[in-house]
Amino acid sequence: MNYQADYFNSEKIEGFEVSSMMKRCWAAQMEVLESFDAVCKKYSVKYFLAYGTLLGAVRHKGFIPWDDDIDIWMLREDIDRLTNLAVDDFNRVGMELITPFTDAEYDNLAYRLVNTRNSYCLQEDFLKKYWLFPFMAGLDIFTLNYLPRDEKMLSDMRILMVSANVLGQEWDNPDLSQEEKMGLYLQLCDMLGVEPVNNDGIRNHLWQLTDRIGGMYSSEDSDLLTTWGYYIEDERKVFRKEWFEDIVELEFEGMFFPCPAGYDSVLKAEFGDDYMIPRRVAGSHDYPYYSRAHAHMLEMFETQGIHCPEIYRGL
Repeated sequence: MNYQADYFNSEKIEGFEVSSMMKRCWAAQMEVLESFDAVCKKYSVKYFLAYGTLLGAVRHKGFIPWDDDIDIWMLREDIDRLTNLAVDDFNRVGMELITPFTDAEYDNLAYRLVNTRNSYCLQEDFLKKYWLFPFMAGLDIFTLNYLPRDEKMLSDMRILMVSANVLGQEWDNPDLSQEEKMGLYLQLCDMLGVEPVNNDGIRNHLWQLTDRIGGMYSSEDSDLLTTWGYYIEDERKVFRKEWFEDIVELEFEGMFFPCPAGYDSVLKAEFGDDYMIPRRVAGSHDYPYYSRAHAHMLEMFETQGIHCPEIYRGL
């Protein structure tokens, strides 16, 4: 990507003030997206812009003014291929694909591709590559899993998924007895026909099991797709499989990226029939996501007596 200097000026878009630092955040994330796109093309792996990113492509041809991240969808078979083939490719360009299978502390059903694991990075080459944005930038990658047609199979699958997911989230909860948690874990392993692991690895194993339960069924078994993190909370969070069978390239921040050909149906299912009307709604995290890292960086400047460059004084 190439940006003119005035791109990074703060700007009011649809009545919302987009700061200079947020513009740099967008630019940094676009660098990650470009690298991700190149690797997916190398291995002929399919992906789609997702959620607010897809909505931004359709409605704004870029970021929603009050959005601060990029979301990606991948079908189960494609994300499995990507993780088997491309980890080294990402590492070679200074990025890391984070999953429950690569990070024993990771506790999320969405995978992440990031350009750093540090709270912030002030190395010259990093800042040059990522348009002077010093904080972590990346993509959230959501798996589109297949739901079985048979209602009993779907009910059993949901019970397994919820059990593994909730137990993984609550494993470190001191209010639950170790005996109770261990009993539930061993029961789950028995139901899935997998060997339990030792105590230190159980929490991570539960997140791995949650991921694999989501992939129990294939396209031949299914008419519906879901991302399990949302389906657990709301069983209406489903998409028709045929909406994702074909790809259409849509503009996003001056480039074109793959989107589901059935994007109108997808966006109506996710945001309602009036999705083209801009509305500011609360996100799943604080805005901007890097506010805490920014505070840590400012504290470091102060405690070490380092002059804070003007560019980093504001969010």
